[in-house]
Amino acid sequence: MNQNKRMRTRVPVHFDVSILLGEEVIRTEIINISLNGILCTSNPLFQNNALCKVIVRLSDALQIVVDSKISRVGERESAISFISMDDQSFIHLRKLVQYNVGDADRIDKELHKKAFD
Repeated sequence: MNQNKRMRTRVPVHFDVSILLGEEVIRTEIINISLNGILCTSNPLFQNNALCKVIVRLSDALQIVVDSKISRVGERESAISFISMDDQSFIHLRKLVQYNVGDADRIDKELHKKAFD
């Protein structure tokens, strides 16, 4: 996607993430994250438009769980778009992005804008 069309701030983070793809649990690493999705290291099992579940473990007690779709598969990196999540996961995701961008107000303002042109 053209950088100018992005409506959500992406922040570089390096968390291990589990991708549930059918019966498979694929462990990979997040390269960056936004309120709309993640860019992660690619895996041969990833297929464009495949539905999946993203699980980001923040600690032993906290995790972000998101119903998602693999939107782009590359040789080294893949993009996964978020579809839906519960309120707790959204709160943790928002705080994660706010903390890593260093401007909580900027992220809150993004919530009042449409996500895509």
